Amino acid sequence: MNTKQLFLIGGNEEKGKKPLLLNKFHQLYNQSDGPLILITGASKFSEESGNTYTEVFTRLGCSNIIHLPLTQRSDCNSPENIKYLNEASAVFITGGNQIKLAAIMGGTLLFQRINQRVNEGLLYGGTSAGASIASKLMVAGGRGGYNPRRNLVKLTGGLGLIGNCIIDQHFRERNRLFRLASAVSSNPKFIGLGIDENTAVLITNDRYCRVSGKNSVTILNGNSITHSGYSEGKPQDAISIFGMNMNIITPGYGYDLEERLPLMKEKN
Repeated sequence: MNTKQLFLIGGNEEKGKKPLLLNKFHQLYNQSDGPLILITGASKFSEESGNTYTEVFTRLGCSNIIHLPLTQRSDCNSPENIKYLNEASAVFITGGNQIKLAAIMGGTLLFQRINQRVNEGLLYGGTSAGASIASKLMVAGGRGGYNPRRNLVKLTGGLGLIGNCIIDQHFRERNRLFRLASAVSSNPKFIGLGIDENTAVLITNDRYCRVSGKNSVTILNGNSITHSGYSEGKPQDAISIFGMNMNIITPGYGYDLEERLPLMKEKN
């Protein structure tokens, strides 16, 4: 059985002399098996973003990079682009607007093929919007706040590469704890993953998470909720959430998405 791996970065990762997280992704990628597909369709400046990441991955030793800007839906049904994806051994989606990218990719041949190939073992990496879009139920917008409210978050469909999580990014830096808590309280079967900037979580076989980078990943377990006031009052009103379980996972530690339990550091 092939290993399924999602390497999700919370955005604003180091790209200079010591690109720790991008280097970790590169180490996971076996370029002898095929190219790295770089997708920048979420960005307002797709070509510039492509050039930036191509330069970083080239500096790290990657010699086979194919940049797919994906600026329109026809790009995602192109036989040539499907061929590139079929030959790839890794795909990396950069930041920007995940709603824009979901609208371009959703339901296309490329959308279907990425899902199939990732489940077969194609390495997936994404930062910021590229992390959020990996989930089946995707954060489509909203804002930070100081209590949970319905109007803090908008949800829509993502790529569906992982089905039991809602992923948020730029987490602590943009005060998104209550945004994610609001999302999970509306869908308590989901686990909320809030990834800080310059921090990544590697999810293996839809179950085991390991954190790397400089900050932390906040994990909200909706299964333990005993009461959600999500449907009460007006959208701008604070809502009650009872029993939600929260864990803060720092680099080296992990989380079991199936058992919903934190994991200690692995012994060397």
